[in-house]
Amino acid sequence: MAIQKNITIDGIDVPFKASAAVPRLYRLKFRRDIYQDFAALQKSVGENTEKSSALDIESLEVFENIAYIMAKHAAPENVPDNPDDFLEQFNTFSIYEILPQLIDLWGLNVETQVQSEKKHRPIDRPMTTPLFLLRCVQLGLSMGDLDFLTIGLVNDMFTERENDDFKYDSLATQEDFDAF
Repeated sequence: MAIQKNITIDGIDVPFKASAAVPRLYRLKFRRDIYQDFAALQKSVGENTEKSSALDIESLEVFENIAYIMAKHAAPENVPDNPDDFLEQFNTFSIYEILPQLIDLWGLNVETQVQSEKKHRPIDRPMTTPLFLLRCVQLGLSMGDLDFLTIGLVNDMFTERENDDFKYDSLATQEDFDAF
């Protein structure tokens, strides 16, 4: 269920993988929250263009870290343990060519299909790695399970679990099923 995509960087096909394990891997490696970093990076890149790029060094580092984690997740045996060593294999490339593809991959990873039937209380806080991992624990998912699931699927599972107690106005009867 994890999503993989090959992206050509400086003439090299590099596999990238997005799954529910990425927030944890990112947190373990960089001690940062990928949700917050991705949001800041998207905002920073959105304010610039390739011709008038004024990305700060932190945004560039976040991009490198996200790309590294997704590549390491896709092919752990082929990607060095150090992000700098990973980046050394490339001469030059445009962040504006690679980042949109990583954003698309991440978007597929967090895409959900299920709507909540009820709200216990409005949730107005943004998703963070600790909140996501708490939901995983509440669902009884192991860290190994996350390699095979997308973030969106985990969020759908959590929503469905929350929908279990929902009291519907009417329930289908046998006659309803027979008439269908």
